[in-house]
Amino acid sequence: MRGPMHPGSLPQESRVELRRAACSDLLKLFEIHRAVFLPYIAQIWGWDERWQRGNFLEEMATASTWVVQADNEVAGYLQVQIQAERIYLRNIALLPALRGRGVGTRLVGQLQAKAAERGMPIELSVFRINAAARRFYERLGFTRTQDGQTHIGMTWHSPMAWGHGTCVAGVARRMRSQARPGQCH
Repeated sequence: MRGPMHPGSLPQESRVELRRAACSDLLKLFEIHRAVFLPYIAQIWGWDERWQRGNFLEEMATASTWVVQADNEVAGYLQVQIQAERIYLRNIALLPALRGRGVGTRLVGQLQAKAAERGMPIELSVFRINAAARRFYERLGFTRTQDGQTHIGMTWHSPMAWGHGTCVAGVARRMRSQARPGQCH
């Protein structure tokens, strides 16, 4: 698999689909970026349109970007970086019409499933002033791991990935049979 999830993997009944971003999506995705993040960025640093456009292009070049489509219209995006020891969730941006409908929860849930398969944590950061985003991620099992001046770092660990790379089946057998710690059978 080349990305965090398969295109079109959201349930059909919601008419929401996921697909890889294309160059033709850039302007619309930046409009969504502006609509979602401008209030926070303006409050923290002030909004510089030129700088934001350049930074957005850099993020597009360094992250795997997935477009969220609702009724065949671009309605959001998801950006992730799959690294050697973690998955970094760079951005989720959804238009207001999709918020509160479970779309973000499904996106993160699918990413959590992929992270669990790989035995990797998911890390992200949220604006300190974005209390709604913090509550959203906390509800999905993320815990606060860093406190910065402008951002809060959060991490999710799979309940099945005890100790990064531990043999989960072996741990379960050891717990049942009281085998010696540190061995997977």
